[in-house]
Amino acid sequence: MTSALNNQTGTAKAPPSWMVLTAVALVAVNLRPVLSSLPTLTSDIVATTGWSSATIGVLTTIPVLCMGIFALTVPALAMRFGRKHLVILALVSLSAATLLRAIEAVPALLFLSAFLAGVGIAFAAGLIPGIVREQLPHALGTATSTWIAALMVGAALGGALTVPIAQWLGSWSLALAFWAIPALIALAAWTYTERNSPAHDRPSAIVRIRELPWRNKIAWALALSMALNSIIFYSSLAWIAPSYQARGWTQENAGWLFGLFTSAQVVAGFVLVALAVRIRHRRTLFTVAIVATSIALISIAWLPDFLPWLALLILGFFLSGTFAMALGLISEYSKDSASAARLSAMTFFITYTVAAAGPLIAGVLLDYFDSWSMVFTILAGISVLQLLTVLPLRRNVHVD
Repeated sequence: MTSALNNQTGTAKAPPSWMVLTAVALVAVNLRPVLSSLPTLTSDIVATTGWSSATIGVLTTIPVLCMGIFALTVPALAMRFGRKHLVILALVSLSAATLLRAIEAVPALLFLSAFLAGVGIAFAAGLIPGIVREQLPHALGTATSTWIAALMVGAALGGALTVPIAQWLGSWSLALAFWAIPALIALAAWTYTERNSPAHDRPSAIVRIRELPWRNKIAWALALSMALNSIIFYSSLAWIAPSYQARGWTQENAGWLFGLFTSAQVVAGFVLVALAVRIRHRRTLFTVAIVATSIALISIAWLPDFLPWLALLILGFFLSGTFAMALGLISEYSKDSASAARLSAMTFFITYTVAAAGPLIAGVLLDYFDSWSMVFTILAGISVLQLLTVLPLRRNVHVD
């Protein structure tokens, strides 16, 4: 009787923190397998379709571009439909995206899949920081670390397991579609957890595009840092496995090397984020991570057979660790959920619209110059440029 009355009056009891945290983690796990699963099967896709490197690059460019463009729509859509419903839509979009990949007879559906995946990721990634700040205000650090680590666990699972799954199922398309299963699990968990929610279902304030912190130098430094990092990340995501296959590694071994790259991200999510919170000279930590990333990329470019496992572990750890530290700054620099929504919208828009060009440009360069050394050397140069964005990322500041 009490529960029914609460539902009628809109004051339903909020779900326990552990349940919200679990649901958030399950959502986060699904935001990367749709991207990291595809590169390990590039040779199979090319064998089926005959597509060029540039066309293959588009399959990563489309979702990343959608992640940027649709980030700007999240605040308005959340106000109109409610955040829990928009997260549900995000998970439905991700589930549909992965299921479409099962239709091997129509490979062009991979482009529609890429679009739906990008939309789903944009919605979920733009909503979760605000939901975490409102529903878990007393466990913000734990929730942020869990969110970031789960994101990277998903990337690692997609990168390491897709080739074995393809061998087990005897189909590259079914292996890609396999990742609909965790998306559907997350959809069920989120729907159940948030079934009664919401006094805090909608944002507490309307966030308009013109009100984003376009003139704030710290916001721009953070956005550009994440953008340069993401150019490297999504280009590496698209081309590391194919690069090792092209240079003599088997598909399975190239997939395991790619799995090392993605697995190192999980460790980075825990270690570097925790260290960034405690260390006094955080910008020094950013600098060390960026320099290590550059060195790893040079090694991949020119010494692909020299301890490749070490180069990929270093690249995955420091590249993703840098992004994870920057991602954590969104919550740190925000005064409340409204400012978190504004900063999230701006940084994700800039980050992903800029980063989307990376995989496509790399594919074009490969088609014209057929040089893996050139591609990874350019990425190393972009990593060095990221050093210019570190200085403004100081402590004890807020972005309105």
